[in-house]
Amino acid sequence: MLRSSRLSRRVFLLVATLVTTCGALVHLPSLVAFRTDYLEHRLSDAYMATLALRAGGILTLAQKATLLKQAHLIGIEVQSDGAELRLGTPAPVESDIRLDREPLEQRLLRTLQTLFINDSSLLRVSGIPPGEQYIEIAVTLDATALRRAVRHHALEALLLSVAISLFTASLVQLGLIRLLLRPVGRLTAQLAAFQADPYNTPALLPASRTDEIGALQCSVATMETAVQTALKREARLAALGGTVARIHHDLKSILSTVLFTSARLADTADPRSRQLTELLAQSVQRAVNLCASTLDLARGETPVVQPECVDLAALCAQAAASTARPPEFVVTADVPPDATVSGDPERLARVLDNLLTNSREAGARQASLTAHSAAASWIIDVRDDGPGLPETARARLFEPFVGSTKASGHSLGLATSRDIARAHGGELELIESGGRGVCFRLTLPKVVIQAVAV
Repeated sequence: MLRSSRLSRRVFLLVATLVTTCGALVHLPSLVAFRTDYLEHRLSDAYMATLALRAGGILTLAQKATLLKQAHLIGIEVQSDGAELRLGTPAPVESDIRLDREPLEQRLLRTLQTLFINDSSLLRVSGIPPGEQYIEIAVTLDATALRRAVRHHALEALLLSVAISLFTASLVQLGLIRLLLRPVGRLTAQLAAFQADPYNTPALLPASRTDEIGALQCSVATMETAVQTALKREARLAALGGTVARIHHDLKSILSTVLFTSARLADTADPRSRQLTELLAQSVQRAVNLCASTLDLARGETPVVQPECVDLAALCAQAAASTARPPEFVVTADVPPDATVSGDPERLARVLDNLLTNSREAGARQASLTAHSAAASWIIDVRDDGPGLPETARARLFEPFVGSTKASGHSLGLATSRDIARAHGGELELIESGGRGVCFRLTLPKVVIQAVAV
């Protein structure tokens, strides 16, 4: 047997209370009708008891007392065609009720008074017997007998209401347990297990129900799958961070030796050797910076920017020259010669290199770098004629390990590029992807020139 939960007990008590209250309210009109019927029956009994006397019969005092006792009355008064007949000794009464002229609200009030007020006074009830027009009969009865009968009827109605309410509450509780409480209990247990061990707890399977509980189960299943995916991605990022940290340490030592050797080679008299040595030194320094920025990304840190005035035209021209592979892949740059931005030239060059390299590897034949001025920034559009990005990759394009469109890619290039743009106070976003190619927009702040007082 299913052990009732605290919520099911509350629902059971609530339904039982509501049904009992409604039953009591429903039985209140029947209680008023019972009081009226009780008094009408007393009038009918009195009418039948006086038929023999009105026909000329004679009763002894003992017979009259027995007749009143059997009718549960204290006195009877009959008026017919000016004649009056009395049975019993006249006694003072507390209230006189004209039954055929009693309004409904007064019947309700007197019924409630009879039910809840302990009154032992006498009542005088008068009315016209059924089928008669010229006879008026009045009876005197004890209020205690009326109260006892009304309370007995009210108790029977209350017991019936309680029985119905308990039966209804049981049915409602069984329905709630099956339709609501059991699914909610399973969801609660699933969430508790998932909270305790999100890595090893199997995700909840989506339910086949189409109601709100089914929608909730589907949402929980989707949430658990997304959380487990995020945790796995974070674990891979943490592992990547540790690996990159070790590679950065070892590679920095190796590149230091290369830098020292290139510095010694720069002392040679051959100009061509010095030029190649300087290029080698710049490449080695960029490799060191690349390792450092990748380490920042693996740690989840925003790249640190050391801003300086950057010639945007020269930066775009250098990126176009380094990534172009003519005639298979041609890159053009159209940037105003006075365009300058504030930022780190090495990291900005890395952003442009990543975007153009992605275009080339996606199968584009041509790419262009165009820049135009905005209010406080320069907007650089990187456009190609490639096949475009699939719909599944656009939503999570800038997330590491999930946004890549290549089978062997990790989407680290776009994630790092966007972090670099935001660290500069700008933004990197995809603004077009379709049959005409792909267009990324890089927004960078302009150089603010402050006037110096002389």
